This record gives sequence, C-alpha cells and structure tokens, in this order.
Amino acid sequence: MLLMVGLQAMPVAWQHAIRYDRGAIEAGQWWRLLSAHFIHLNWSHLALNLAGLGLGTWLFGTDRSPGRWMLATFLAAAGCGLGLYWFTPSVGWCVGLSGVLHGLMVVGFGGWVLAGDRWAALLLALVVGKMAWEQLGGDMPWTGSMVGGTVITAAHVWGAVGGALYLAGEAIWYRWRPQV
Repeated sequence: MLLMVGLQAMPVAWQHAIRYDRGAIEAGQWWRLLSAHFIHLNWSHLALNLAGLGLGTWLFGTDRSPGRWMLATFLAAAGCGLGLYWFTPSVGWCVGLSGVLHGLMVVGFGGWVLAGDRWAALLLALVVGKMAWEQLGGDMPWTGSMVGGTVITAAHVWGAVGGALYLAGEAIWYRWRPQV
C-alpha cells in the first residue's frame, strides 16, 4: 500500500514510464506488464483500489502465508498484463490494481469454495457475474466517474484468469505434495 502511495506521488512523466503501454511493451519494456498495476489515474482511483485491497486483506489475509499471497498477486498481475497484451490489442495503455484485485477475489473466494463453503460459491458467482456484465454491457455505471477515466474491464477478466491459474496450481500442489 505504501509503495502505491509513493508511486502515485511521483511526477506524471515518471508514472507514464511504468504504466502499461502497448507500444513501449512492443519495444521491449516488458516490466510494464507488472508495474502498471501499482500506479493509478489519480488519488481517488488509488484510494478505491487501496480500499479493495484492505477489504481483501481483512477477508482473506490469514488464509495463506504472505509468500503465497505475493505469488498469487504476481500471477494475477502477470495474467492481467499478458492477457491485455496478447488478447486485447485495443487497449493502448492501462493503470490500476483492479485486475489484480479481481484475481485475488477469485483466489480468496475460490479457496473457500474448495474448502467446502457453500456461501463462498455464491460470492464467487457474483464476482464472475459482475465480470460477465462488464463484458456484455460495459463497466458499472458509477465506476468511470469514481476513478476519473475509462475502466478497462478486460483487465478484470485477465486478472481473474491469473488468479484462477494460481488457485488451480495451488490445489494441484496440495493434492500432489503429500505423495512426494
């Protein structure tokens, strides 16, 4: 959280140097696939994403070790950045943590589902339903005005894909690991 506040306080030109920028990535600046998730359009965009991160930490924080959460965050960020790059060529630039947050929600609620929590299945379905709504009908009516710009809803889907890949890998690891 402190890192994101520090990045937001940087001059705009510096922020542009680490945002997701398709042309710059094509020119070899691959770090932007990850770094873009930790800068934001403005302070209100950052505040909303930090609130989401805080809520997620409160809900799911003790479910996994900090190292496992870091790995889940990395895979959600990588899924988001690579998904945008490979499958959403219309996105020229993007910033923000919301794709990663969607991935972490999939990890959190999905983990609860795998542990047998039926209510978590409903909550996971709501997250998936929200993303389906966004893909079919556009972003939620209030989000664009709240963040002060266009919401890249494809980022939510690709972050969720990264989170789902982490969750699948974790489930396979813990199923296979006792046999080793």
